[in-house]
Amino acid sequence: MTPFASTAQIAVQNRSILLEDDSGTEIQEQLDLTEADQVSAAMEGTDASAAAFDWPLLGNFLILMAVCAFVAYLLECVYKRCGYSLSNRSDFSRNFVMLSCATMMIVTIVKSSLALSLGLVGALSIVRFRAAIKEPEELCFLFLAIGIGLGFGASVGLGFLRPEPYIPIVSFAFLTGVLFLRRRFRKKDTGGDYHVLVASEQPSQVGHDQIQKVISSHSQDAALKRLDESRAIMEANYQVHFESPDQLERCRQALLALGDPISVSMMDNRGLGN
Repeated sequence: MTPFASTAQIAVQNRSILLEDDSGTEIQEQLDLTEADQVSAAMEGTDASAAAFDWPLLGNFLILMAVCAFVAYLLECVYKRCGYSLSNRSDFSRNFVMLSCATMMIVTIVKSSLALSLGLVGALSIVRFRAAIKEPEELCFLFLAIGIGLGFGASVGLGFLRPEPYIPIVSFAFLTGVLFLRRRFRKKDTGGDYHVLVASEQPSQVGHDQIQKVISSHSQDAALKRLDESRAIMEANYQVHFESPDQLERCRQALLALGDPISVSMMDNRGLGN
């Protein structure tokens, strides 16, 4: 006979004997029943521990993780299609899926534990995430990718009948619609700002006054940024806004028409590194 079985039999015998008494039976009966319940719980301890793992929670996490990765992939496609960066869009947007899924995993782990949250703050104060952000648009898409991960991570365990899992999807759909509408109805800008460097090898023949007059007459707005002049050479650096490529070409031809000593160099204001 096992110890659990003998203890249970003693508890049942005590209960049957005390029921025959006329006084104090209710209190003693309640104590014996409590002891019998404890013995039963101990006998079924292995079954209770086996059922402690929350399989539905794990399934909910996996489903939301898959949806998070899919939405982040759609964000990558939207950035490639609607982004205005001149280069690096493919390499930069390739990180969106990993960033969103990693954010979701971290939020799922730390949201139920204050100690883990404080530990995460301490870790982030040592290890800092750095990215080569060249334009504000890239930062906006990074925040959107992180927001998608935060939304799905905070929705783990709440079920699909709550509105929380659908908030990241609705937000992504709304912002994507805004981007496509802006791209559809945006007025095409064929001009831009340029740095114009004009050098004259014979300043006595072609000086700054003639160059300034040509640039001002063939551009929307021109500002002299730097002027270097000596007896042998004169260099003038302007920041110029052209309304169209035709206006830029007319300005270039007018500058070259001043004479052979003139050389012209034009560069986009955003630089060649973008």
